[in-house]
Amino acid sequence: MVQRATALSERARRFLLEPRGAVLGTLNPDRSPHLTVIWYELREDEIVFNTTASRVKARNLSRDPRASILVGDMSIYVRIDGRGREVASGGDALEDIRRLAIRYDGPEAAERQVREVWSKQDRVTYALSIERVYEYGLE
Repeated sequence: MVQRATALSERARRFLLEPRGAVLGTLNPDRSPHLTVIWYELREDEIVFNTTASRVKARNLSRDPRASILVGDMSIYVRIDGRGREVASGGDALEDIRRLAIRYDGPEAAERQVREVWSKQDRVTYALSIERVYEYGLE
């Protein structure tokens, strides 16, 4: 059964603390959905993720901050609806992607990616507020 709330339950918080794949949904200019796979981190009561400034998701969030993130699989998931806002750019955003890469790929791969790819990009970090939470299968 789907549970709906306006804040994270302890079950959902524990689930989100694990490095799981996530799908971010934003709105294109024509109001069609744009979906993309992301790395994320739960920081206090926000979902934090990082991208390059030129990506569609960054442009969409700059124009319309409404977004959703789905974390899970077919039998268990957490969906969060909220509003995204840019919280870091430049060196701070580079540190954020390093932190996310360590979480998902480990320190060695993260440092290689920072050195070879991300340090040459215009990175931005977003935080998604938690306005609505849907849980399924976390019992």
